[in-house]
Amino acid sequence: MFPSLTGRDYTLAPMLASLHSALHWPTHGGYNFVSGPLADITLATAFVGWLYLFLRNHNCHVHRCWRLAWHVHPGHGHPVCKKHHPEGHKILA
Repeated sequence: MFPSLTGRDYTLAPMLASLHSALHWPTHGGYNFVSGPLADITLATAFVGWLYLFLRNHNCHVHRCWRLAWHVHPGHGHPVCKKHHPEGHKILA
C-alpha cells in the first residue's frame, strides 16, 4: 500500500494503470495529440528555425561576432558589422 494522498489508499495496479494511460493517451485515436501539443511543437520549431536562419544570414560574418550586419564588405562581399568594416568609421548607421 502507498500513502494516502486523497483519502484513499493506493495500490500498485491502479497506479500503474493510470500511468500507462497517461503515457499512451495519443494511441487512442491521436486526434487530441495532433491538434494540441503537436501543433504547438510544430509552430514553435518553425518559428525558432526561421529566427535562427534569419539571424545567421544577417549577422556579421566575422567569427564569434553576433552583431547584426547590414554593410557589405568591399573585399569579399559578405555582410559585416560597422566594427569589422574597413571603412567603419565613415559609416553613419
